[in-house]
Amino acid sequence: MPRVASLTVIERKIEQLEAKAEAIRTADKPGMKQLRAVMKKYRLTQADVETALNGRNGKRPSALAGRKLVPKYRNPANKQDTWSGRGLKPKWLIAAMKQSGKKLDHFAI
Repeated sequence: MPRVASLTVIERKIEQLEAKAEAIRTADKPGMKQLRAVMKKYRLTQADVETALNGRNGKRPSALAGRKLVPKYRNPANKQDTWSGRGLKPKWLIAAMKQSGKKLDHFAI
């Protein structure tokens, strides 16, 4: 008989713990009330909050960002030094242009 009694006690504890777990799952996280108040006060939408969290400020990233490009310019002194034409001019190109007096088109591939 003690075994049956202990089994019912354990099952009752399981039900209580499951009820507590469900209450924790459905409870609001800290700050949710304040967030709702701020959204209501400033008439913010969910898209505004997502934009603020993503940090993109509503702008799409460039389609060319992060892509490797084919080099357009090569260093005649060192064939491994190349430049695609994006970003700052490399130091080797600036130095070669000053030294030889040639224009950028001379270093084109």
